[in-house]
Amino acid sequence: MDAAGASTQPAPAEQAVQPRVAIVILNWNDAESTLACLDALRATDYPNYATIVVDNGSTDGSAARFLDIAAIDLVTNTTNLGYTGGVNVGISRAIALGADYVWLLNSDATTRPDVLSRLVAVAEADERIGLVSPVFCDPDDPLEMEFCLGRFDPAGRQASQTIDASTATAWQHDHPNEVILLGTALLIRRRVIETIGMLDPNFFAYVEDVDYCLRAHAAGFRIVAVPEAVVGHKFKQPIGDPGGVPPYLHYFITRNYLLLWRKLPPPVLLRRATLWFLHQRLTQIARMRGVPSAIDAVLAGLWDGVRGVGGPYQSNRKAPWLLRITLGRHPAFWLALINGKNPFGRLAH
Repeated sequence: MDAAGASTQPAPAEQAVQPRVAIVILNWNDAESTLACLDALRATDYPNYATIVVDNGSTDGSAARFLDIAAIDLVTNTTNLGYTGGVNVGISRAIALGADYVWLLNSDATTRPDVLSRLVAVAEADERIGLVSPVFCDPDDPLEMEFCLGRFDPAGRQASQTIDASTATAWQHDHPNEVILLGTALLIRRRVIETIGMLDPNFFAYVEDVDYCLRAHAAGFRIVAVPEAVVGHKFKQPIGDPGGVPPYLHYFITRNYLLLWRKLPPPVLLRRATLWFLHQRLTQIARMRGVPSAIDAVLAGLWDGVRGVGGPYQSNRKAPWLLRITLGRHPAFWLALINGKNPFGRLAH
C-alpha cells in the first residue's frame, strides 16, 4: 500500500477509472476501536481509496499510536470539536486530496471486504444519488439487524426507523424523498459537499445525519441504502432504563431534534412537532423518577433547543429552576394538559 492507503498492485483496466474514495475515521480517546477499524479496512476489495484518521483532541495519547501507520493520513485537532466539527476537518482534507467520494466511517464500525465496492457501484449507477449507506447488524451476531433505514415524515415532523430489509426497500420505493441514512458509514458524493456544504457544527453530535439528509433531499439528490452491504455496529439508544443512558445522550437527542425542527418551515408544523416532541420528552421524564441527572439533561436539552443554543454538552448546564419544578416534578400534569384531560387530579402522581 502507498502512504494514502491505496493498493499499489496493478489494477485491471476496468478498475483503473474507479472513483477515488477518501475514508474519514474520527478518533476520540479510543485508539483500540480505531485500530481495529483500520485493520478491517485492509481487507477491502475496493482498489482506489485513501484513509484519513482525524484525532479529535484525544487526551489519552491516542494520536501517538497512529504516527507509525504509513497507510493513513493523520490529522490532529488540539481540542474536541464534536463529531460534526471533527468529521468536517476530515471532509475538508478529503476534498483537498481530490476525492470523488467521502466515506464517513465510525471508528467502532466493523466493515466487510465488499462493502465499499457495493456502495460505490450503487452511487455510480445514477449521478442523482448523493448519499449511500450500508445496513447495520450487531457485530457479535450478524443475523441481528440494528438499522436498515430511517424515514422523516415532513408532515408530522417525525422520524422513524426499521431493521427490516423488506420494509426498507418498500420505504425507498414509496417514500424516496423521506429516506434518512445514518452517518455511521455514509458515502457522500463530492458534488453533495460542493452543493450543500458539510455537517452543521451546531449539532456537535447526534441528529446531524438527519439534518444532512434533509439538506441533500432539498438540493435534489437521491438517498439510498444498500441492503447487500452490511456493516457491524452497536448503537446506543435512549430507551429502556433511563439510568443506563449517559446524560449527554439524553441532552443531545432532545436538543438537536428541536434545533432540526427550527430549521424547517412552516411555523405551524414546527409548533405541532414541538408539541408532539414535548409529549415524548414528558413521557420520558415520567419514567425517570429517581434519575435526576437524566431529568436535568432532558430539561436542559429542551431549554437549549427551544432557544436555538447548539454546541457541546456541559454537565453543569441546567434549565431555569421554574422549568425544572413545573416539568421535572409534575410531568403527569402537563401530559394530561397536552392530551386534553383534566390535569389537576394528577398533581399527586
